[in-house]
Amino acid sequence: MSNVNECEDNEHSPLLSSERSVITPNYEGIESQGTETVISDEPDEYVSHEEEHHTVPQIQQTVSHASGESGDTSRHFGPTVICRVCSAIIVIEGKTGQHVVKCNQCNEATPIRAAPPGKKYVRCPCNCLLLCKASSNRIACPRLNCKRVITLGGSAPVGTAVRAPTGTCRVLCAHCQEIFMFNTLNVTVAKCPHCQKISSVGRDYARNRAIFFIVCSLLFLIAALGLMVSFFIMFFSFSLLIFSSVVLDNDYISES
Repeated sequence: MSNVNECEDNEHSPLLSSERSVITPNYEGIESQGTETVISDEPDEYVSHEEEHHTVPQIQQTVSHASGESGDTSRHFGPTVICRVCSAIIVIEGKTGQHVVKCNQCNEATPIRAAPPGKKYVRCPCNCLLLCKASSNRIACPRLNCKRVITLGGSAPVGTAVRAPTGTCRVLCAHCQEIFMFNTLNVTVAKCPHCQKISSVGRDYARNRAIFFIVCSLLFLIAALGLMVSFFIMFFSFSLLIFSSVVLDNDYISES
């Protein structure tokens, strides 16, 4: 049982010490903001592939010559990896227990260990490394200057990018506070895939519904007024007929 608890703690602990993302870890060392926006701008959707293989650390010697009169050289012995973004050499001495390491040149993350059970690595076209569920089909990049919607596909070649349908955006469920994708051009309510409850998205749907109910109420009001007017007309005509028949009967009786 202690091993199981230890694995769960390792899975929920951040892979980088400064990583604080609560929606989708982006391993860029800053806290993602703006993830609670109900409706975001129209993002671009990209077809991407998860990084199934992590970089295996290699034990090698790194020698860097320092410029100067002394001609001193600094030598580094220990495991190193190649950055997946800029191909720079990253010394991971003392960091082999982490899942990912951060490059000092491009400040992007490179995985050095396999993803935790039930998770997988995905790299956004903006080079942001994301960690998501293995069953996820679409994820959103949390970077403020990106916010792309990434579709995870297995047939398209790596690097293939397609634009999302017009009107696609991320919405926040009003019931369970979960984020999911929705096309605002559809004249339907949004059904949350998490709690299966229905919510309206944006102002257009509410305005259209209000116009519909106002028009229906006006039609019913006109129909009610027409029915009342016709009833009064029939009532007065029927009363006039009764009055005339009574007068004629009285005249007939008086003459006789």
